[in-house]
Amino acid sequence: MAISVTVTDSLEEVEADEFFALDQTLGATGSRGRLIQHSSDPRWEPRYVLVRDGARLRAAVPIFLGHGAQWSDQIHSPREWGCSAEPDQGKSALVGGRMEIRGSLRCADEADVLRAVAGQCASLAELRGRDIYLGYLDERQQRLAEAIFGPVEWLADYDDFTYPEEVVLGSLARLPRDIRQAIRHDERSIAEYGIKADVVPWRDYRGSGCELIAAHNKRKGMTDHPELVRYRMDQWDECDEVSVFVAHAVMGDQEGATTLLVYRDEVEPYEIG
Repeated sequence: MAISVTVTDSLEEVEADEFFALDQTLGATGSRGRLIQHSSDPRWEPRYVLVRDGARLRAAVPIFLGHGAQWSDQIHSPREWGCSAEPDQGKSALVGGRMEIRGSLRCADEADVLRAVAGQCASLAELRGRDIYLGYLDERQQRLAEAIFGPVEWLADYDDFTYPEEVVLGSLARLPRDIRQAIRHDERSIAEYGIKADVVPWRDYRGSGCELIAAHNKRKGMTDHPELVRYRMDQWDECDEVSVFVAHAVMGDQEGATTLLVYRDEVEPYEIG
């Protein structure tokens, strides 16, 4: 089969399953639906370098081209990653994602594929003159990035992320001893203190979770507001492939809430309060 390379500004021609197959470790935050949501922000113009071997997708490298001088996201910012210089968003590009907790090039570790991506990125006029930032890449992704872009100055190191096999495939009895003990301890505490909990779909939830989460984030030094929490969860609720739930627990006059993202066969705790 012949290798083909195209550059597009959307993922319309990429199916969710083939996109997921490129990197199955990212969870909801790295899903096709979430990247599509990020692509609607006019401050960051998306490009995707797509490589196919025949009909089989072998790479879908996300690139976001910045517009405007001021960096639009103070949390996901080069300054927060350890960059000493003040970044100029209009002269920058983010590769591997934009607001994910973990970045990924979504590229097969194959010489022909890497050469195809490298050649396309080198010839992409829109990248010339821009500072390129690759955020939250683990060791494997860093190796792929250097194969494509050459030497990279890494401001932080992230270990390769893999779920232990016993967590993915095993029953409670096969989990590590310290995890089993923590679960049993929590079960005893729930019974002892009479904690009542419910899990409710986000769109049906009418509790105080947004207020609890915003207050928790403020205690951690973040700027937040219940309406911002509600906006974030509404965005997730509109994300293809992702279902959103809230686990709300009450003990006397004390209460707590955790938002949950369900993506494929994974349940991911998202925010707590």
